[in-house]
Amino acid sequence: MTGEYRSALVGTGCQLPGRVFTNDEFVATIDTSDEWIRTRTGIRERRFALPSETASSLGIEAARKALENCQLTGNDLDLIICATVTPDMMTPATACLLQSALKCRHIPSFDLTAACTGFLYGMSVADQFIRTGTCRNVLVVGTEILSRAIDFSDRNSCILFGDGAGAVILQATKEPNRGIRSVNLFADGERQRFIQVPGMATITQPGEQPIKYLQMNGREVFKFAVQRMVELIHHANEEAAKLGTHISMLIPHQVNQRIIDAALESTGFPADRVMVNLDRYGNTSAASVPIALDEAIREGRAKKGDTVLLVAFGGGLTWGSSVVTL
Repeated sequence: MTGEYRSALVGTGCQLPGRVFTNDEFVATIDTSDEWIRTRTGIRERRFALPSETASSLGIEAARKALENCQLTGNDLDLIICATVTPDMMTPATACLLQSALKCRHIPSFDLTAACTGFLYGMSVADQFIRTGTCRNVLVVGTEILSRAIDFSDRNSCILFGDGAGAVILQATKEPNRGIRSVNLFADGERQRFIQVPGMATITQPGEQPIKYLQMNGREVFKFAVQRMVELIHHANEEAAKLGTHISMLIPHQVNQRIIDAALESTGFPADRVMVNLDRYGNTSAASVPIALDEAIREGRAKKGDTVLLVAFGGGLTWGSSVVTL
């Protein structure tokens, strides 16, 4: 391929696990209630993976839906990027499992880890491959099985998370006002202890308790998320104006209704132009934004020609945004 290419979003898909886990089901193991969870988070229920479901199995189904949505097959793909913090295995990469299941050619396939911002990092990497002319069709998947990484005795964190997968197909286009218009990515490793998920190779320092499950400093994460979301919205509005467009819809990381409300109050962004589904799915980390994006498109809330703002923030600490014209 030659010439000036951009990355158009031509297909989306998502897959949610079969088990619905309501707030009331936590009452048997921790001191909480449906009202306590709803008023503090906005979450009513979430999906947990069945024993047979994995990050790869959910990702495969989301990818198949995204391919079908744009009438492509695995054979049309040139690259697969999978964002996850809960892979099936340390190796092979979950992306390689997707490559096999989708019957792709021997295309490059790799995982990317940036926690809840992982999907936006993945979209940015895919965009570079397309803009340089290396790839024409790229699959980007965010998939998580967080239910296997949380401490169900910690009422401050276990109530927040759920499982799921979302996928998009990015395709090379020469249309000047379509596709990914801008990307902004950040990280602050100085505050990495605010959110941590251990792995098989995680070591314990002398005098410290071993980390067995996801650990999170909720108070600090809340302040960080509101601050960064406000900054990203302001910056995106300025970018959109320079591009001669406006933000039709905000699709944020689905983490906590209070965080979203605080950011909207500070920025003045209209609540009726925000896609929220955290009440049904909770925080699905890297899968959060693509699931919400897919639902917004399927429900007709985001249509072809609309410019949407994708925003995420999470462990690392990482945060980022992308302005995309559908």
